[in-house]
Amino acid sequence: MENLDSLNIIKTIFKHKKVFFLMMLAAAVISYSASFLIKEKFKSNSVVYPVNLFQNSEESASEQLLQYFLSEDVKCQLAKDFNLFARYGVDTLNSKGGKALFDYMFMENVKISPTIYESIEITVKDEDPLFAQKLNAALILNTNNLVKESKRNIVNQYLANTKKVIDIQSHELDSLSKTISKIKEDYNIIDEKDQAKYLSKQLSTGSNLNENAKLQAKGIREKGTELKILDGRIKSTLKSYTKIKIKNDGYLLDVSGEMDFYIYVSKPNLQDKKCSPTRWIIVLVSTLSAFFMTLVFFLYKSRSKELF
Repeated sequence: MENLDSLNIIKTIFKHKKVFFLMMLAAAVISYSASFLIKEKFKSNSVVYPVNLFQNSEESASEQLLQYFLSEDVKCQLAKDFNLFARYGVDTLNSKGGKALFDYMFMENVKISPTIYESIEITVKDEDPLFAQKLNAALILNTNNLVKESKRNIVNQYLANTKKVIDIQSHELDSLSKTISKIKEDYNIIDEKDQAKYLSKQLSTGSNLNENAKLQAKGIREKGTELKILDGRIKSTLKSYTKIKIKNDGYLLDVSGEMDFYIYVSKPNLQDKKCSPTRWIIVLVSTLSAFFMTLVFFLYKSRSKELF
């Protein structure tokens, strides 16, 4: 193994420097030429910030929006709208593993990641810069629509529940009002408080009561407590009804209103400069690979001569 020291390697390189140069030159020329076979891609970037999303448990609004962006529903909708299966050359129906291949291709061309400022950055790559921009914008729009649909479904459940409570309380208020009206009608009571004071005053002065007044006095005496209880129940039910009605109106506003769940920090841009392939990296890697392969060859050859 002493032949593999640094000095021996340097001697080998200088001894066969012409071969090293030719091999590296050939690798550089071939890799540079081959890089033109790789299709050029352009990149469209955008940044959005979550709004109207409220924290659930330990999830931030940014994490919630990110999960929607990564939804399978959003990806499938994009694939359908932009015919991505054909664009990426993937047959998911007849090719075994086609779905997995498409997922890989999609992940290679679409990057979605959070930033340190709690926003979401979207990067879309494609051979056509305009297509990349359109796909980027559609990704954001489809995600926003998915959030809307999800929120609307949840709010509709809340709305249905509050509607049931409102119906029950409305029926209860009607029933209580009818009961009070029936008692007042039977005993000719208009305002039990004022009439009770008046009747009490009449009795204290020894005045004789007419038939109507006697009926009213009987009603106030027998039904006064019940009227107070019924009146208290109406006030309590009405207070609860008002609270639930406010909630119901809020849910109704959420369902019927148009609300976005993002704002643009940076809209999808249209690039005129390719992002790949990066030819100098391809050439550099190929040249260095050729250099090390040549070095390994000469070191192995030298070692073989010593052994045999």
